Amino acid sequence: MKKTEKYYVPLPTGEVEFQKLFDFLVISGIGMPLSRDGGPIGAWTPDLITEAMSSHGESQNDVDLRTVQLWFQDNGKGVSPKNIGRLAVIFGCGDPNQTAEIRLKLTSAQIRLEANRRAYKKKHQSKIYEQAAVGTMRQPEIKKASSSLTPAFRTLAEKVEWMLSGSRSMNLQILYWLVFCGLGLFNYIVGTLSVTYSPVKGLDKQVGFIWAPTLNLLPMVVLPIYIYYISNITTYWKRAGRNKCINYGNEATYQSENDGWLAKVNELSFSFWAITVFCFLFVFCAQWFGIYLPAYISGEINDVQMDRYLVTLVRPDVITIPQSMVLSGIGYLYTASYIAVFMFGLLLIVAIVFDYHDICTTLDLEEVLIDVPNIRKEGQKIVWGSYRVVLFGLWMATLIKLQITYLSTDAKNTVSWLVTDFLSLLNMGQVRNGWLDNTSIGHFTTFLMVMVAVAIFIVTIQKIWNIFDKLSLYDDDFTFGHDRNVLLRMSFVILIMSLNLTLLGRFDGFSLVLALSVLASLNVLSGPKLRNF
Repeated sequence: MKKTEKYYVPLPTGEVEFQKLFDFLVISGIGMPLSRDGGPIGAWTPDLITEAMSSHGESQNDVDLRTVQLWFQDNGKGVSPKNIGRLAVIFGCGDPNQTAEIRLKLTSAQIRLEANRRAYKKKHQSKIYEQAAVGTMRQPEIKKASSSLTPAFRTLAEKVEWMLSGSRSMNLQILYWLVFCGLGLFNYIVGTLSVTYSPVKGLDKQVGFIWAPTLNLLPMVVLPIYIYYISNITTYWKRAGRNKCINYGNEATYQSENDGWLAKVNELSFSFWAITVFCFLFVFCAQWFGIYLPAYISGEINDVQMDRYLVTLVRPDVITIPQSMVLSGIGYLYTASYIAVFMFGLLLIVAIVFDYHDICTTLDLEEVLIDVPNIRKEGQKIVWGSYRVVLFGLWMATLIKLQITYLSTDAKNTVSWLVTDFLSLLNMGQVRNGWLDNTSIGHFTTFLMVMVAVAIFIVTIQKIWNIFDKLSLYDDDFTFGHDRNVLLRMSFVILIMSLNLTLLGRFDGFSLVLALSVLASLNVLSGPKLRNF
């Protein structure tokens, strides 16, 4: 039948499933231009429908090719009302009556599809209560068998997760504050809160406790925020986010209490042990026994950086060698512990990302009906959580790099070093920062920290994107454009932070990049809170 030189056949009668109706429209070629024999020139394809929509006065950005491709899949989601109207215009052959009929037919099919989805969810929701009832009756037996409920028998991985989640993370923050106060009191007693030495004639260089960013800004500001964000995402995921992703009608993904989450954490047990051993052997032992102890014994500093722990070699009137040995030993244990927390936090992010990926992959393989908005939101929350953790992890590395770079300069103190650099950028200062002949293993440590943090962020984005693509979580109601700008902003901030850390002190004007990094980091405040997102 011809309708304004376009092909048309009568629609199926009765109630037709949405996907079958849509397939009929595209395969039969309704609305396609006529061929010489009176039939359609071919069937509709995603590309042709996208092109047809753009030719009817719609912005091409409103619906992209990928969204249209989803309509050709039997994914149980259907099409939004706005796009049903667009399809009706295309299939209506320019006839108002035919357009209205197709719109009505598609709308009715979409309503039935949504009703079936709600019925399906309600049916499987009822299984939650049945399983919860069974779990309640068996609760004493489960608790007896679960290692996660017996603190004395927790694995190292479980102990770390336990320590960095819930209100217990506040205990860790308080512990670090107490150690910070103790170190400050010790330095006050021995007189190294503010102490100088003369590396060259005419220069009194400050190496005191209160002038070290790693001993004031890091434990007072950055480390507590880092621990808070780790606790925030970990606690949310295991108590709420994970359950929202699990389809309770699927026995393969249902787990009692937190057993499924702890099983995922325990899969990384080797990594938790490896981090612990690495931080003890290389961050503490290698530096204290390999660098500081030989210097204390020989009395020679060689080309090692002079700091508050070695100043005793040139200022024995301020602090004795035995006092410095005790102070440096405690200080490097403290350093090893917060670098371990840094790596533990990133490892928990990995556990969350892989847990989300495995749950969603199981749902996909078993072809169960999923709650698309919920699955998508939980993935977005994981991205935001990992971004915040990585950002403040980079700030931990930046403060360490700031301290060790300052100790290699001929500046009197950290503040004058930054001010001199900024003035040199504006050509307002006559003095330029110079360098001393020393080195520090800390440069390699901070390089590893930034590499690991950035790698974790990239893995997070890649894994979440993989699930979004596999489960077709972007559709005509929520396109990739909604997330693209957010991901670009996140990537820009991470890039600025990484460049700032890598190039810190290596060119005139680095202080401006440092200031820009501080401003860029405020982007973290624009993100949603996990519980009300």
